Amino acid sequence: MHTDSGLFAVADGMGGHQGGEVAANIAVRTLSSAKHDSLENFESAFVEANRVVHQTALTKPNLHGMGTTLTAIAVLGATDSRHFAIANVGDSRIYRFNGEEFEQLTLDHSYVAELVRREEITEADAAAHPYRNMLTRAIGVHSEVQVDSWRLTPKEGDRFILCSDGLTNELSDMELIKHLIQNPLASNAAKALVRAANIHGGRDNTTVVVINVNIENIETNESDEAPQINEKQSNSLIPDNKQTRLISKLFLRLKRTKGLDPSDVNNSEEI
Repeated sequence: MHTDSGLFAVADGMGGHQGGEVAANIAVRTLSSAKHDSLENFESAFVEANRVVHQTALTKPNLHGMGTTLTAIAVLGATDSRHFAIANVGDSRIYRFNGEEFEQLTLDHSYVAELVRREEITEADAAAHPYRNMLTRAIGVHSEVQVDSWRLTPKEGDRFILCSDGLTNELSDMELIKHLIQNPLASNAAKALVRAANIHGGRDNTTVVVINVNIENIETNESDEAPQINEKQSNSLIPDNKQTRLISKLFLRLKRTKGLDPSDVNNSEEI
C-alpha cells in the first residue's frame, strides 16, 4: 500500500464483522496519513492509530470492543533512503528471506506465544491450544498501547512477507519458503501464498504483502538496531470473527464466501 511513500502494512481487525473492518480501516488510514521520516514518528503513528480506534469505539456502542492488529514497514525519510522502520502490535507477522535464511522479524503478542517464549509449551502445543487466538496487545482496545519498533537496513535480494494469521495458521515456514522460491515476482508469490492457505483449509481471511528489495549501492557500515521490545503486556483479548481488508494493490484478500472462485484474487505488483 502507498508504494510511492514507501509504506506497507497489514491490519487484521477483530470485534465482529463490522467492528473488525472499521478498526482495521481506521488504523491503516491513520498510519498512512502520518509522517514516517523517523522511527520515532513511525511509532507515534501507531500510538495515534490506537487513540483514534479506541475513541471511535467509545463513541459508537455498536463498535464497542473493536480492535485490530497492525504490522508495517516504512522506508525512512526520502524515497532513496537505505533504511526501513518496522513496527508491530498483535499477531500479524513480518518475515524476511534472503535466499538462505528465513526469519520471523516480529514477536507475536498473544497468550500462547508468551507461553512458548517461556518454554511452558511447544510450538506444536501452541497450534492446537484453546486460547491460541487470545491477544495480549491490539490497536484500539485500550487507551494506551505498547509498540515494538526498530530500524533495519535491507539488503539486495531481501524478500519480506507481511501477513495476517490466516496465512501462518495454515502454512508452515517451509511452505512459505517453497512458494517464495517458486515465485520470484512479488505479485505471484503473494497470490500463491493466499491460494495455498485457502486450499489448506482457509479457516480465516488471509492478507499477504510480499516485498522484493532491489537496491543498488546499499550502505552497510551501519548495523541494524535491535527491536525495541516492550515486556509489559496489556490485558488479554479474544478476537472474534477476524476480518481483513484489501487495502492496496499489494494486498491480497481472499474471503471464503459461497460463490467466490479461489483463483479470483487481485493482482499485486513488484517493487
